[in-house]
Amino acid sequence: MTRSIALLLALVAGPALAQHDHAQHPPEAGDPHAVAEAFVVTGLRVDETDPPAGSGVGRAGLRFSDGGYVSVVHGKPYTRGRQVWGGLVGYDAVWAAGAHRATELATTVPLLVGGTRVEPGVYALFVTPRADRWTLHVNRVAGQHLTDEYDAGADLATADAVPTTPSAPVEGLTWSFADDGSSLTLAWADRAASFPLSRAHE
Repeated sequence: MTRSIALLLALVAGPALAQHDHAQHPPEAGDPHAVAEAFVVTGLRVDETDPPAGSGVGRAGLRFSDGGYVSVVHGKPYTRGRQVWGGLVGYDAVWAAGAHRATELATTVPLLVGGTRVEPGVYALFVTPRADRWTLHVNRVAGQHLTDEYDAGADLATADAVPTTPSAPVEGLTWSFADDGSSLTLAWADRAASFPLSRAHE
C-alpha cells in the first residue's frame, strides 16, 4: 500500500503538477492598494485536446501590496466537443458559472462591482448569459448547489458585460482577474465576458 501511494505521488509530481499562471507587479511606491499579483490556478495539467471526464476545480486570485486578498473558486467543466452556449448553458437564465456548486468569491477587502460596494466576506457568483449581454450576480448566500437555492433578492450587486470571442477556444471554463485588478473575466468555449470589478477605497 505504501509503495502504491509513493508511486502515485511520484506520478503526480511529474507532468501532473498544477498549472499556476500569474503576473507579478512591483508595488507602486506609497500605494498599499496596488496589485502585487494576479493568478489563475487551473488544476492538474491536462491535455486540452483530450480533457478528463467530469469537472475539475479552478481558482483565480488577486493579492495586494498591503496583504489584501480576493479569490474566486469554481467547478471547472470542459467542453469536450459539446456546444456550450445555447446548449449546455442556456441563454436568458441565471447559471452557477461553473460545475456542481455556485462559484465562490471571497475577499478581505471591499470591492466595487459594477459601481456597487461589496464589503469583505464570502459570496456566491452567478451569471445570466444572453446573446448580446451577460450579467454577473454577487449573491450573499455562499455554498449554494447550482441555482437550486438562488434568490435574486439576495443579490448584493450586479454588473453587465458584452461577450466577446477569445483569440482561441477555451476548453476548460476559466475565471481570471485583470492584471491591474480592474475586472473579472469568465471564459469558456468561444465566449468570454469581462465584468467591472475593482478594489474599493477603505
